[in-house]
Amino acid sequence: MSATTLEATPRPARRRVLRGLPWVTWRQHRFAVGGTLLVLGVVGAFLVVDGLAMHHAFRQLGLTSCGDLFTSACRVQLDLFQQHYQGTVDSLPRFLMLLPGLLGAFVGGPLVARELESGTYRFAWTQGRSRVRWIVAKLVILATVLTALALGFSFLFTWWYGPWLTIAGRMNPSQAYEVSGLVFAARTLFAFMLGALAGTLIRRTVPAMAATMAAWLTAVVPSMIWLRHLIEKPVTLLATAGAEHTPIAIELSNANSISLGTNAPQGAWEIARWTQDAAGHHLSSSQIFALLQKANVNLGPPAGGPAQAGPTRGVPAPGIDSFLTWLGEHGYRLGVSYQPASRFWHFQGVEAAAYVLLALLCAAATIWWIRRRTA
Repeated sequence: MSATTLEATPRPARRRVLRGLPWVTWRQHRFAVGGTLLVLGVVGAFLVVDGLAMHHAFRQLGLTSCGDLFTSACRVQLDLFQQHYQGTVDSLPRFLMLLPGLLGAFVGGPLVARELESGTYRFAWTQGRSRVRWIVAKLVILATVLTALALGFSFLFTWWYGPWLTIAGRMNPSQAYEVSGLVFAARTLFAFMLGALAGTLIRRTVPAMAATMAAWLTAVVPSMIWLRHLIEKPVTLLATAGAEHTPIAIELSNANSISLGTNAPQGAWEIARWTQDAAGHHLSSSQIFALLQKANVNLGPPAGGPAQAGPTRGVPAPGIDSFLTWLGEHGYRLGVSYQPASRFWHFQGVEAAAYVLLALLCAAATIWWIRRRTA
């Protein structure tokens, strides 16, 4: 009787796509990356569904073939389109512009802070890789993933916003400018590196995330409000009041402040508008009100109603034509300063480069601190 010996054939080891520090980075931060994908995916799905409907409505109303959107031939169709989609287009970018800061705080804040807070850095930094290689690998890998996702999302938003490029442009602050182009991805990169630095300095995850968001807003909001228009000198346009084809812009605010000037070109970012006398002095609100009263032009609110603004691209208010003619005869001119739509990519490039530089400085500070100070 003989016995047959069966030898077990070992299964071949599964080959990992990622090895070493990339695999460790994925294992440690897969939930943060997954959360980022989930947030961008949900918003992206909305943009796809709503964008398809919006593009279809734009074509169905004939806005692609009626000519100039601001002539009488397109006025009714444009009003219908704006009534349906204007609210979303105005409000959505103001929410989405906060996403880079939130994603950076969510992914970058815990990057180092969680290791320091839990004490696991003692094990991680005593392996075959130095602490510098450890932090550099994490920063590079996660920054690349986050920036690529943010850039792809920005392209999707640009497609969604497409019908509005000819209606409102994308140069105005807190609107499509903040999500289109390169700035959205550059802000995401900056927020992530800022979060990593905050976590390294604070050593606690939740405070580091809160500090990241606060510091990111402190850097972004002032640049958006006060610094952006300094990238390039605004264009100044002066027109003679009452002249043919001179667009008039009148804005009455709370019945105690008024601006009177000419319109910036369509799609431009308007910086300021004014009326100036023959000597070049800009008129104050009270002086404009005095001139309106002298010409018997009433732009005030109706009885019991809110303040109204005179039309800027439609039929002038009663008496406004004679008032503008009088202004022109007495040497008054209507002015506006603006950043034209053609400067969009120049502004995007300069601003994105600034955020990338800040991100590199934060990364360098994080690496230096871990190498020299953290023990």
